[in-house]
Amino acid sequence: MQDSKLLSAAREVLSKSDLVLLAGGSSTERGGSLETKNALLPYLQKLCRSVEVVDPDEVDHLLSAVRQCDFVLNVVYGAGGEDGRIQGFLDTLRVPYSGPSVLASAIGMNKEVFVALLRAWGYPVPYGRLATTLEDPRTWPRELQQSKVLVLKPIDEGSSLGIKMLDGQAASAEAISQIEPCDRSRWRLEEFIEGASGTVGIFQVGPEFVIGDAVVFDIPDGRRFFDDQLKIRPKSRILHGPAAERVRNDALTLYQQLNCKGLVRLDFIYRDSAPVYLEVNTIPGLHPDSTAPLSFQSRFSFEDFLTLSTAAQIRPERLMV
Repeated sequence: MQDSKLLSAAREVLSKSDLVLLAGGSSTERGGSLETKNALLPYLQKLCRSVEVVDPDEVDHLLSAVRQCDFVLNVVYGAGGEDGRIQGFLDTLRVPYSGPSVLASAIGMNKEVFVALLRAWGYPVPYGRLATTLEDPRTWPRELQQSKVLVLKPIDEGSSLGIKMLDGQAASAEAISQIEPCDRSRWRLEEFIEGASGTVGIFQVGPEFVIGDAVVFDIPDGRRFFDDQLKIRPKSRILHGPAAERVRNDALTLYQQLNCKGLVRLDFIYRDSAPVYLEVNTIPGLHPDSTAPLSFQSRFSFEDFLTLSTAAQIRPERLMV
């Protein structure tokens, strides 16, 4: 089906839909979630029959609203929003919602599990270990001992929050020693992969997959990695050639292997003309200035991208050829 016909059908679906926009929560990413809510509301109020904003921490309001809606558009980032908890709650109530279900959400949120799974499947990922397994640096894996720069990251945070860039083993060992022993299972130390940060988005429309451009973001001088500040209106370029095809093909394969649904974003580092995968984001940022929409901007305006990716989850049969 041509894009114009798809979008016409998608607008019709949304015009007959009562939507709950789930935003806020209590994670460290609450602010970004509320900013996204404010940006999305004008679009959704124009496109949908009705839109009700709900904070998942307001349990009575949440229960009342989701029982009367057609669909929940979830933009609650971080713990509680994209780790499987709200997904399991909505599954229990049999309420349709955006993004993957419990298992894929939990895997995507836990960077240690995600990287281990991809390594087992043969994808290129950074070498690393949970901080709980790293005591004496002399016992560290060879890849970590040889890395001049290491990255200490929480395994269950998003938007690059909490990441520490560390020069050498001594600084890394010191940083680990400052983490409470009972909390070290939440932290992963891994080799620093130098290169441009990249992402590709994917969602499904009926039996077809819409895969965005593989886009990369060069790190400005003076910055060491693609942090949360750089992700706002980033300067991007579209990746072309064999590397771009590999990223797009891997995104499709992983989407199917993880049994994803809805919009998903796969992040990578582009090094030596090849990707090294970092994480899959099952609730990617939906702000017009965030990175997921950039992957589709050569084909869709932001409003059209939002319209199609949302309607395709509500009534996929209406958008089939």
